[in-house]
Amino acid sequence: MTTTKSAQRLTELVGDADAFLADAWGVRAATFRSAAVPALLSAARIWDAFDYGLLVAPYFGVTRDGVSAPAADITVTRTVQQKPRARYANAAGVRKWFTAGYTVALRQPDHWHAGLKDLVGALREELRADVRSSVFLSPPPARDDAEDGTRVGTEAAHLFVLQLEGETRWSAGEEGRRTRTALTPGDVLYIPPGHEHTVVAHEGSALYATLSVQQPSPRDLAEVALAGFLRSAPAEAIAGRHHYMSLDEKVGWLRRELTAHLAGQDIDDLVATAVGIQQRAGQA
Repeated sequence: MTTTKSAQRLTELVGDADAFLADAWGVRAATFRSAAVPALLSAARIWDAFDYGLLVAPYFGVTRDGVSAPAADITVTRTVQQKPRARYANAAGVRKWFTAGYTVALRQPDHWHAGLKDLVGALREELRADVRSSVFLSPPPARDDAEDGTRVGTEAAHLFVLQLEGETRWSAGEEGRRTRTALTPGDVLYIPPGHEHTVVAHEGSALYATLSVQQPSPRDLAEVALAGFLRSAPAEAIAGRHHYMSLDEKVGWLRRELTAHLAGQDIDDLVATAVGIQQRAGQA
């Protein structure tokens, strides 16, 4: 895999970026140490954001085992510019459900947190991919979760887990080749696409961030390239005279002009356009 420029921020997470991309990327789960990770975000900063009224659904959620806390308990309606605005966070309600064993999730916190915004933006350029962030503040595990963990599932994207506070235990990988590891502040866990994984907080509460990295698929790239071809001068010119051509002539024209279009395609522009489409589609 190649990157567009020096992978400085990726290096902060995994050390030797070239070795990581050659040996682990898309292949196996792996853990790393990063001195920069613990300073990214704290639980105190998250509670401040709730107390200051900065968060609005769907940019936050409060769930346990896939079940959400009642919206009436965790959101309020406020008057903003003389108009009622619903779904603002109710800090007291969020705290109540967190104490009851529910996990607080922040969706796309890079939209408002400067440190995560810088990291996500840099990784988008370095990995030429759509990168989305989430943060999870988990309470101590219930007794019946202590051994097996809470199943997170299987991701279609590459996943980085950044341990910010506390400790979590993870199990990731394919059956028979699973990686089991305990993450402490400063640890980074990489999980390739398609690998099942579970997580559970250990003893106390835990705070971790995830970075989901989705590169364009061959279909994504083909759709962008074909859309560009259909807007090209040859495609517009043929629209007024294809009625006079035989089917064989049309196929021959398509092979010739599409081949020429693809040969002249700027690869960086093609990838950047596909990534931009993914990014816009993933907005909360």
